[in-house]
Amino acid sequence: MKDEWARWTQDDEFCPIALRKYGVIFWSLFFMASAVAIVLNVLFDSELLLGLYVYPVVLLATLDLSGPLLALIGAALLGTVFAVNAPDPVLIVVAASYAVLLLIVRRVVWISARHYKGKKEQEDLLMNTILSLGKTIDARDPYTAFHSHNVAEYARSIAKEMGLSHKEQDAIFLGGLIHDIGKIGTPDAILQKESRLTEGEYAIMKKHPEEGYQIVKNMKRLRELGITDMVRYHHERPDGNGYPAGLKGAGIPLGARILGVADAFDAMTTNRSYRQKLTVETAAEELRRNSGTQFDPAAASAFLAVLTREGKLQPEKPAFSASQAKASLVN
Repeated sequence: MKDEWARWTQDDEFCPIALRKYGVIFWSLFFMASAVAIVLNVLFDSELLLGLYVYPVVLLATLDLSGPLLALIGAALLGTVFAVNAPDPVLIVVAASYAVLLLIVRRVVWISARHYKGKKEQEDLLMNTILSLGKTIDARDPYTAFHSHNVAEYARSIAKEMGLSHKEQDAIFLGGLIHDIGKIGTPDAILQKESRLTEGEYAIMKKHPEEGYQIVKNMKRLRELGITDMVRYHHERPDGNGYPAGLKGAGIPLGARILGVADAFDAMTTNRSYRQKLTVETAAEELRRNSGTQFDPAAASAFLAVLTREGKLQPEKPAFSASQAKASLVN
């Protein structure tokens, strides 16, 4: 889990001040801007050209440098103003103004970076809390102790088989880990019941996708990853007979469609208090039989391919062709 979450939260685009990935570019721009400013001020005697120093000053302020190193490079840069021109009050004012500009921009960068770090720490804490709640839910029912992790792994394998990007695979894996977070509000008497649920109990159980969504909906990062929709819609069906919204076909987010297949397969192949688990072959046949109605056809087909490749499922026998049938009748 930590690797998947880290790959998302360490995305350089997540914070405008996280410049490590583009450090070489920014250093190159700084040196180029410095060289242009210095050379033009050497070649031409014009106070207007002193304005060119604003570019290297601003770039310098955005670089990831310690305070002493920043001061040293800044002094060296602004010192060139006096190296190419005779000292006078105007140059002193210009140099002082650039020094102040450097400090102001640096302050803005520092505050932005600090706020970003605090936000990231809060998100990490909240995500860890949610994942811990997910584990608590699984632990409440001995028959589904590893359900969320199994669903996450199955869903990731489906996403990979369907050719989704690594980031999409990670997002779907994380969605699998917390897809049942809404069950935190489901009574133990229903979760741990050793017989089939009554209609009233099933109606309560069906509330968990929406209740889970209410728990995670305010996490901006989870919304960006599409995980909030996965939590909310993983019990929807292509034929529109799912819940909570009765979405159909492509109207169901892809991640939720994938989780729906993974969730159902793990439920079918796990022992429950009121029934024994189904064999992989029987569960696979259910996926085939209900493809297009209960399960997304592409996701179901991809999962069957994964199971076959991993040796958990025997390859389907080729269909009996018309020519073979005719030949058998002749013989």
